[in-house]
Amino acid sequence: MAEPHESRIYSDFAHLYDHLFGRVFVDQEEKVIESLNLRPGNKVLEVGVGTGIALGAYPPYVKVVAVDSSLEMLERARARSRENDWRHIELVQGDAMHLEHPDESFDVVCAFHVISVVPDPRRMMSEMCRVCKTGGRIVLINHFRSENPVLGFLTAIINPITKHLGWYTRIRLRDVLKDFPIRLERQEKASRFSLDTIVIARKERPFAPCD
Repeated sequence: MAEPHESRIYSDFAHLYDHLFGRVFVDQEEKVIESLNLRPGNKVLEVGVGTGIALGAYPPYVKVVAVDSSLEMLERARARSRENDWRHIELVQGDAMHLEHPDESFDVVCAFHVISVVPDPRRMMSEMCRVCKTGGRIVLINHFRSENPVLGFLTAIINPITKHLGWYTRIRLRDVLKDFPIRLERQEKASRFSLDTIVIARKERPFAPCD
């Protein structure tokens, strides 16, 4: 049975992704990036950049490395980058659960609508925490399973369907964040009617994952 990261939406239908999800996601992603008040010289890692719908929100005085496992999605992001002459953005193929970057490399590590796609969300969070500098920020936007028992149950029972569309609905935020050396600074709904949650956390000390 296909897993979310194997969904055709990220390969065969990459050209339709922006039409299907772009307008839904881009505004909230851009607002979150702008709220980070990035400083000149900051290094940012965006994990799971997809087609790069929000790359335009990063100011030109920061260095951005954007990673995605799908070549089809990445090619669309590269085309967008070329069209806009974004010389401060580097786009590379990579695995969110095995990032090819040294420890303590980035001031900010972001993942927008990705952690519910990968097979092992805890492993992805571990890698994000590892490459983030101590004192740096980890930023997530994602749908998480509600702590309300009724809503949680309803979202869990549609998980077999959403898996084929490209994401899990069973991921709990508390399970994703548990035991990592981070301090939650912001947690709120992306908008009044949104199912997505914005999470901004600060890394408090060095972290070396145990494999």
